[in-house]
Amino acid sequence: MRRAYRELGRRLVADGVIDDARDVYHLRFAELAAITDDDGALPASVRQRYRPLVQARAAKRRELEGIPLLDTALLFRNRRTAAGVLVSGTPASRGRAEGPVRIIRGPNEFGRLRSGDILVCPYTNPSWTPLFQRAAAVVVDMGGLGSHAAIVAREYGIPAVMGTGTGTGILAEGQRVIVDGSAGTVAAAD
Repeated sequence: MRRAYRELGRRLVADGVIDDARDVYHLRFAELAAITDDDGALPASVRQRYRPLVQARAAKRRELEGIPLLDTALLFRNRRTAAGVLVSGTPASRGRAEGPVRIIRGPNEFGRLRSGDILVCPYTNPSWTPLFQRAAAVVVDMGGLGSHAAIVAREYGIPAVMGTGTGTGILAEGQRVIVDGSAGTVAAAD
């Protein structure tokens, strides 16, 4: 499906409908299906209709980029924590591990994680799986027992705490912590 969208994007760039092939994702499937060509050339009406639409949607996306979909402070405000606990969440994979915090926010930072680091991130998806081979434990802002990070952590046998809400904001890069995946807590390693 992604290859098909990339090809559609490439063609729409060549026809001047969009500026970047990735802009194809600003069009709905029905809109893409409605685009037809006249013997290999798109009519000017297609450019006139879709170009401003894509530009407006891209601008709206950029405008909303920094706004979280959920206010995590509200989700986790009433969570009680034991003395010494920095963050807590859902216990997702049992065990305890100690190590330095490595905050990874996206794929462009994957190379920063070292063996024995505590992976702290806002979310994960299947592209993050190789990091679990190196991480001593995983702490994730969003997600629960059935989330990708929780499942992969259990498969690799490393402690995981899910749904901390604020782990990436409270824990500091390089800070030594103890992750207790059985209790769902992260404490300073003093």
